[in-house]
Amino acid sequence: MSESKTIFQTKVIAEIVAFVALSTGLSYVKIFSLPQGGSVTAGSMVPVIWLSLRRGPKIGLVACGLYGLVQLMVEPFIYHPAQVLLDYPIAFGALGLAGFFQKSPSIGVKTTVAVDRLITAFLCVISFLLFSYELMQLRLSETIFFSWIFAFSFIFLIWLEDRIRTKRIERQQRNFTPALIGASVGIFGRFLAHLVSGVVFFGSYAPEGWNPIVYSAFYNGGYIIPELLVSAYFIYLLAKSGMIEVYK
Repeated sequence: MSESKTIFQTKVIAEIVAFVALSTGLSYVKIFSLPQGGSVTAGSMVPVIWLSLRRGPKIGLVACGLYGLVQLMVEPFIYHPAQVLLDYPIAFGALGLAGFFQKSPSIGVKTTVAVDRLITAFLCVISFLLFSYELMQLRLSETIFFSWIFAFSFIFLIWLEDRIRTKRIERQQRNFTPALIGASVGIFGRFLAHLVSGVVFFGSYAPEGWNPIVYSAFYNGGYIIPELLVSAYFIYLLAKSGMIEVYK
């Protein structure tokens, strides 16, 4: 089936909602935040990058762009319409560039139709409920609590589905380099969008004697680099364990 048709599959739509919801929930867990926007979180970019690596660039760009719009809704920092485009749908959408480094799945055994439909239905329901709760209630403590419950439930679910469809997976060497490169490219794309936004719209905040480009690079790099390190570590674990390839 072509990718243009795949994007409309119920399973894929459920995954988009699920991974965007996961990223949204994790974005509330902040290590520190900067005054003009930007923060270091508990790996909030990992779920949407994971999806991009699993499903390819088209679905990844759509999901990451949607995640940017969600971030605009829950934590807006609005200065100019063009700045909004750069800092939200374009910046976060760039994370989907990781999808160009998608690998073919190493596991080709399919689930039964009944199991596949059951898992898809479960994903649709729980994803919709969590996503609606996050957007409509916006109660921080409850959002974090239910997001973590969903995260662990979702990971357990795809682990169980993988056991059902393979029964036994022999340990094998997995090349995690493409996943790390893809994640780095996506995050660098986000950095570039924020860099341009910082130079064009927030250059006046630069300290006296600072070039706006240098100031924007230091400001945005101050949270993007730690986010890159956190995300790369989790992507490495996912790739090494083979989790990126399961449930496809």
